[in-house]
Amino acid sequence: MELIDINEVCNMLGTTSRTLRYYEEKGIVKSTVMPLQQRRKYSLEQVDHIKKVLVLRTLGLSISHIQQLQRGNIDLSAAIAQHKAQLMAAVAAKSKEIRLLDEALSTIENGGDIFKKKESTSIPQSRMTEIANIFTDAFLSADVDLCFSYFTDMLKEYLPLSAFKRVINDTLQPLGGFVSKGKLEYNDSVRNAICCDLQYENLGLYLTLVFHKEKVHGIWFNYHE
Repeated sequence: MELIDINEVCNMLGTTSRTLRYYEEKGIVKSTVMPLQQRRKYSLEQVDHIKKVLVLRTLGLSISHIQQLQRGNIDLSAAIAQHKAQLMAAVAAKSKEIRLLDEALSTIENGGDIFKKKESTSIPQSRMTEIANIFTDAFLSADVDLCFSYFTDMLKEYLPLSAFKRVINDTLQPLGGFVSKGKLEYNDSVRNAICCDLQYENLGLYLTLVFHKEKVHGIWFNYHE
């Protein structure tokens, strides 16, 4: 059996021996150590497997995702879709931060005071719960248009209906069939935010809504086991 030294594999694949040892510690690649030798060597099959792992890492998949793939807990398409959905949620959060920074800069440039108290954007918890229930039920019944109707104008600008539909499709793809809807809970770390735990066959999904008065100003999707 032909074996290739670790240094040669690193040169072939553009990686480092430290990276390969780390991946081996995590159980996502394997090496072959010959009797009386300390250095790692790799068969052609093992090198091919390393190539695939490096491609997945280039796509941004985490070690955890790759471990799940290798255990057969999730398929490749679902893993990529799940990672894409997480990135989309992160982009939406960063877009909100950029908007707030733009608003602060505009206020300063126009001689305003960014530390001055602004008009209240709060909403009674009873009303927030009512709207969140309507929104969540619409989400579960795939009534994307109804969900979108509750968006603020600013959120509609950052997340148009066509993009929102793609986010929903990408988010739901790895989850499997719907199982149950948990109770709504208020997010103490974020003002005017409420979360619902949705259970699916493969994964759970935390759906978090952030309100501006009686409109949804932010929406987050977080997977959990």
